[in-house]
Amino acid sequence: MAGRPAKQGIDYFPIDVGFFTDVKVRKISRACGASSTSILICLLCNIYKDDGYYILWDEDLPFVIADTVGVSEGAVKEVLLKALQVEFFSRDMYEKYNILTSNGIQKRFFLATYQRKETSIIKDYLINCANNPIDCTNNSINHADNEQSKVKVNRKNIKPKENSTNVEQKKAEQAKKLAAAKAATLSRKKDFGKNLVPYMEKYGKEMIRAFFDYWSEMNKSETKMRFEKQPTWEVAKRLATWANKEKFNGRNKNADTSFSGPFNTTNEEDGTNADSAGIKELINVVRIG
Repeated sequence: MAGRPAKQGIDYFPIDVGFFTDVKVRKISRACGASSTSILICLLCNIYKDDGYYILWDEDLPFVIADTVGVSEGAVKEVLLKALQVEFFSRDMYEKYNILTSNGIQKRFFLATYQRKETSIIKDYLINCANNPIDCTNNSINHADNEQSKVKVNRKNIKPKENSTNVEQKKAEQAKKLAAAKAATLSRKKDFGKNLVPYMEKYGKEMIRAFFDYWSEMNKSETKMRFEKQPTWEVAKRLATWANKEKFNGRNKNADTSFSGPFNTTNEEDGTNADSAGIKELINVVRIG
């Protein structure tokens, strides 16, 4: 009976008390804003959690980090560029193998796993073997405090580059998460449209449609709408502000309150007011159904 696969990553890692005052971190924070430190810590968490001493920078990683921290993918990429510039991550390893790692990351990982019987490594990804707790010449991990303590590395798992199967599995998982996030956004978009129906009589169909089109615009990954990025949001107050701006610019559509045609929320067959019909009509017009 086959045993459980050996765990590669680690469950926790130490953060120095001087992390936020480190010169590299301060330079990144000054250039990229206060959220950059959260992005860095999230990147470190993903590095230590998965392979332990590096992570592949692919097209999905910026989304994963951005979605976790609550920032844009552009902000994540901006932090990466600055982190490489100040050598928070090894620029050489990034340019050669498109991975994020550093000498400090590798030291902490190998010291945290020195008691394991097997640790899978990619020798090409190791930095500065002379100062690394792993001996590159005989494939063994040396504990810094005990020269006799060695953990043999499984030679079968030493490979020249990232295992293609693992990469495809990670991409498939990330694609599944992204699809679920997009579906959830579409559902929220419909709810947003429904919440605007009660204001159609007051502000008119044209203004409601313009308001909806503007504030429901999605980001590049289609996981968040424009209004969801706002620090505060009250529909009634936002609509009032929008109406005042249209009035100021001479584009007040409030005069059209008859709702004739497809926007009429009164059921013409039985003469009753039908909120559900109004919702359906609004959704059809703004094309989110």
